[in-house]
Amino acid sequence: MTVRNWITKLLKASNKVEQAFYVSERDKGDYNNLHVHMLIGTNTDMTYKEVKYGMGNVSVGDYQPIYDNEEVCKYVSKHIGKDVDYDIVFKS
Repeated sequence: MTVRNWITKLLKASNKVEQAFYVSERDKGDYNNLHVHMLIGTNTDMTYKEVKYGMGNVSVGDYQPIYDNEEVCKYVSKHIGKDVDYDIVFKS
């Protein structure tokens, strides 16, 4: 399942999610493998389980609230322009 499909599922499954931004980038240790950074815009807090099961019970490695918008945006977008897949999806 693609990242876009995970987000579509999450947007449909939760009334808390309003938008999501993701970047899919290559792993340092294995260039053929990808990992995803995702920023989920919500109207209230969500639990780890709500996110995991909302996307179809996928593996969610690290889940934490954001306290510094600028720093997390720098981290998540650091590889944009370097052969990565990224998008922002809004609830319709």
